[in-house]
Amino acid sequence: MIPHRIFISRPIQEVGKTLQVFASNGGELISESLVNFEPISFDKNLACEVIFFSSIRAAAYYLNQEPTIPLKLQYACAGQETAEKLKNQFQISCDFIAANAGNPNESAQTFKKWLGKRHVLFPKSEQSLNTYSSVIPINQKTEIVVYRTTSISKSISPCDLYIFSSPSNAKAFLEHNQLPNEANCLAWGSSTTAFLTSQDIPVFHHLQTGTLQELDQFLTNFLELNSDSDEI
Repeated sequence: MIPHRIFISRPIQEVGKTLQVFASNGGELISESLVNFEPISFDKNLACEVIFFSSIRAAAYYLNQEPTIPLKLQYACAGQETAEKLKNQFQISCDFIAANAGNPNESAQTFKKWLGKRHVLFPKSEQSLNTYSSVIPINQKTEIVVYRTTSISKSISPCDLYIFSSPSNAKAFLEHNQLPNEANCLAWGSSTTAFLTSQDIPVFHHLQTGTLQELDQFLTNFLELNSDSDEI
């Protein structure tokens, strides 16, 4: 069945082309994050050789507060989408980009090998799952909380398809909403999948690379497949 109403836990500017076309063709799209963020002050001028950004949000809250960035510092990040935003917004080129952002456990091991014996700084949220930092020896890393995440209380009209972009968004949704039994649920990566599964919510698909291009491609095929099914 073709979805008539789709929810995605991202603002409209960050949902990709396929969902925007879906909305322009008369489909009902609910696109909004269900979490807020606020900065947390942290110790400045911490010594490191590599900074790892798990998201553009972690990067922004760190870079907007840190007055001194060493020239020889190397950057690493969790995925191509974050790398592109770092380049566009902060003119930062990453030396390591996780190729499989949707599987952070696998990517964390790849990052560990790339890092070698260097010291890495992890700016993060207080709700971070610490997937990457957990595989690094304690004497080789510094972790700082640069922002906190809070839930937005909001009721969402029942939808046919739900797309959750993070565990925190899924958690915020479930605080005030329930998924209809017949709804499909798509997760942005294995961490979001794991959270939804822990809540006994079946996930029919999860994104492997965590990019908008992957989301667009999947949704294009999914909507066309359902359209064909309706016509049989």
